[in-house]
Amino acid sequence: MKLSLCITTYNRFELLKEAYAQVVDDPRISEIIIVDDCSTEPGIKEKVNSLAGGKVKVFHQAQNRGMSRNKADAISYSTNEWCIIFDSDNVIGIDYLDAIPRRLSSNTIYCPSLAKPEFNYEYYSGMAFVSDNIGAWIKEDMLNTCMNTCNYVVNRDFYLKTYQYNPEHIASDTIWHAYNHLISGGAFYIVPGMQYYHRIHKGSGFLQGVDHNMRMQNEVRKMIMAL
Repeated sequence: MKLSLCITTYNRFELLKEAYAQVVDDPRISEIIIVDDCSTEPGIKEKVNSLAGGKVKVFHQAQNRGMSRNKADAISYSTNEWCIIFDSDNVIGIDYLDAIPRRLSSNTIYCPSLAKPEFNYEYYSGMAFVSDNIGAWIKEDMLNTCMNTCNYVVNRDFYLKTYQYNPEHIASDTIWHAYNHLISGGAFYIVPGMQYYHRIHKGSGFLQGVDHNMRMQNEVRKMIMAL
């Protein structure tokens, strides 16, 4: 199975370089798609373009599309059935790829069980969540967080079919997609041993307008609890 590593970025060139460095030569990844969301730092377009070549493909948005649409665009550019949608301020390693199940179901999103060092979802390892059972579990803060940290494996066609843009969801876009995925018959599987390094820093998209993002995340959490 060949994978597309789809990385979205905005004003993060130095972090972007580190995000995929450990897996750039891994044969399981046939393409690395970088989509820059109209970054504004001086000279950054040229810097990002310098990464292109071989399996690395670079795209630039003509205007800022926001995190939600930038993710969907990155996935739409992929040529493989399966994509890893990944944020440029995090780091993916070989251990992440090693943990991906050999057989995948098109309606399932495969989530890491550990977003080092802060977010540990290992309690849920091996568990599958669908609309019928997730309501009781998402009451727990850690699973609620899991539903909004992204950096997971998706089926390209199912993701794009279930994707719904909502401008109110700026950095709560992942849990908003989780809701639409669930009501469309989708499932989430927490993959044992799947891990990556999740940076928390002042430039984090979620921390920009954190009060709004927290409020919107909690609104969707209630919607999922009601399923």
